[in-house]
Amino acid sequence: MRLSSLVSLSAVFLASACRLDPARIAGHALVADDGGKVAADGLVMFAVVGNTRDPVPAVDNALGGIPVPGAADAILGDIAARAGKGGPRFLLHLGDAVRISTSSEWNRFSARTRGLLQPHAGGDGVPGLLVAGDRDAAGDDRYRGLGAAFPGTGADIGYNRVATWSSFDIASAGKVWRVLVLDSGKERLGSRWTEQRNYVQRVVKKGEYDGILIFMHDPVLDLAGREADMNRGGGPAELLDWVEESVGLLKVRAVFGAGHHAAQVILPDGPFGAAHIGAGGGGAPAEPLRRWGGADQAGRNEDLQLEPVFDLALMTALDIEARRIELPPVLVDQAKARGSYAGFTGAYAPAALPVTGWWQVSVYGETLDLLFRFRAPDGTFTDLYRLTLDPKDGWKPSRPAGAPSAPPPRRASVEDLDE
Repeated sequence: MRLSSLVSLSAVFLASACRLDPARIAGHALVADDGGKVAADGLVMFAVVGNTRDPVPAVDNALGGIPVPGAADAILGDIAARAGKGGPRFLLHLGDAVRISTSSEWNRFSARTRGLLQPHAGGDGVPGLLVAGDRDAAGDDRYRGLGAAFPGTGADIGYNRVATWSSFDIASAGKVWRVLVLDSGKERLGSRWTEQRNYVQRVVKKGEYDGILIFMHDPVLDLAGREADMNRGGGPAELLDWVEESVGLLKVRAVFGAGHHAAQVILPDGPFGAAHIGAGGGGAPAEPLRRWGGADQAGRNEDLQLEPVFDLALMTALDIEARRIELPPVLVDQAKARGSYAGFTGAYAPAALPVTGWWQVSVYGETLDLLFRFRAPDGTFTDLYRLTLDPKDGWKPSRPAGAPSAPPPRRASVEDLDE
C-alpha cells in the first residue's frame, strides 16, 4: 500500500476519536511576526528539533520506524533545561508536533512543552515557531490547528487563512541573517503553492542581509529512511531553487529539514556550500540512517554521504552501545558494511542506534555554530558534534570537548580464543 494511503487511513482512524476546535487549543507565544526581527548586540542562540509526535503505527511501521519510549519528552526537557538566559532564546520546531490536527493532539503538544514554550497569554518559557509538517496538516489542510497553537503565525494572506510560510531576521553583532520558514508540502498546498512562490521571490529580494537560513519539514537531501526517500513531491528542491535563482547560490548557508526520523549532516557542495541539516530525530519512532547513497530524487547525479566527522561520531556512539549491552554483531556489521553486509550501503539501524536529539544553533555576526545534543540509547545527553561556519574557511566540523571517545578494545575471553 502506498504511504499516502496509509497516511489517509491513519488520519481517518485518529479523527474518529477527536475533533478539531481551534477555540479549545492552547496557544503559544510567537518568536517573531512575519517580517520581524530578533536582535542582540552579541550572541543569538535557539533550538531546532522536529518530529516530537507520538507514534502512528500504520505510517511508522511502513518506514521502518522503531518507537523510542520517552525520547520526545526527554529531548524537549533537555531543551527546556537550557532555554532562557544564557541558552536558547526560542524554539524552531520543524513539524510533526502532532499525529493529526485535533484539539486533543495540539493540547498534548502544549502539555509536553510546558516549561519550555511560553503561553500566548504570557508567562514563563521561550517563544516558538512551528514549521508545517505532513502530520500537522492531517485532517486539517487549512492548518487551523497550527494557527491556533501559534496565533499570528505565517504571512498575511487574507480571508482569515493561515499561511505556513513566513520570514524574520536575526541581527547579531552588526550582521543580519534572514530566516525563511517554508512549507514543503506542494501537494498539500494546492493553489497556495503559487502564493508561497510569489512570497519567497519577493521577500528574498527585500532589504539588506548577509545570509539565509531555510527551515522546512521535508528536506531536499536526506539519507534516513528504510529506502531512499528525499525531496518528497519535488517541493523541497523547488523551494530551494526559487531562493537561489533570486539571490544566488552563496547566500543560502544552511537548509534544515526533518522529514525522516534521524538527525544528520550532509555537505554536498563542500565547506563553502550550503549545509543540509537533518533535525528529525525528535523522538518519534526512529528510522534507519544510511551513511551514503544516491540522490537522484533531488536531481543530483553524484552520491551523498554523511559528513565524515558526524559519521565518525555516530560510529563511536555505536561502538559504545555495542559494549554497553552487547548488541547483536549483525547490527554492527550493518553499520560498518562488513560481514554479511559487505558490499551493501552502511546504515545505522534504529534497533542499534536511534539517532535522536536536537540542534543548538548560535549566531554571532557572520559566524554560525551548530551543536548536536545527542540522546544516547541509555537516555543520557551529550554534545556529540559541532559544525561551525567560519567567514573565511567555510564549514568546519569538530568533536566538542567532552564528546564520547571510542571504548577500549574488549579483552579476549577463553571463548574468543577457542574460536
